[in-house]
Amino acid sequence: MTELVLPPTGRPATLSQVVLETIRSAIVNQELPSGSRVTEAGLARQLDVSKTPVREALLQLREVGLIEADERRGGRIVRASREVIREAYEVREALEVFAARAVAERASDAAANAIYEIARSSLRAARAGATEEYEYADGEFHRAIAANAANSRLEVAINQSLMLVSALRQREVPGTESTIECAQSHLRVARAIRRRDVDGAGDAVAAHIQFVCRLVLAGYDECHPSDGDLDAVARFG
Repeated sequence: MTELVLPPTGRPATLSQVVLETIRSAIVNQELPSGSRVTEAGLARQLDVSKTPVREALLQLREVGLIEADERRGGRIVRASREVIREAYEVREALEVFAARAVAERASDAAANAIYEIARSSLRAARAGATEEYEYADGEFHRAIAANAANSRLEVAINQSLMLVSALRQREVPGTESTIECAQSHLRVARAIRRRDVDGAGDAVAAHIQFVCRLVLAGYDECHPSDGDLDAVARFG
């Protein structure tokens, strides 16, 4: 197994947060390969930390869906499949549609305007080809919707869902891009929220996530053609 090292952090963060992000990154870049077993003791040794922050990180990653329970003190890195990716996006869609509708109905004008400005920032970055800026604005946009739905449990669930689909996409289909189309979708959602169009906000988020899901699945099928064949057999065989 590749040796894991805690990165230096330039901003205040708890050790648990740093350990969580280190393990998540190792899953994405496959330093921790799909299907490999991880344990509290093993990761704590590699990262030179106590078991407590590792235990907390593993529990969070199990809740997210990036680690599957194996034994009490460990687990296995989730193996991606077409079904795993589809289900992750379907859950994300259900959560974010409700959130967008709630934001359109409940959020303050200041929050609605802030979401709109983030959407505009994502489109500017996409058109400029500024990938890192776009990815940051993209994450901020979805997190802002979650944060302004006036439902703390929903916010936690959405952030976990975002972590899962982001990790799966980065790991399994790293070359997939549709930044301009996605940024335009952000604007449609934000405009509906500013109009207080509850149905329009929900419909726009659904269309956005369905588009991204189709894009990611198409990319996955190109990289794993045999998985697509097996999926078809499972449906029609």
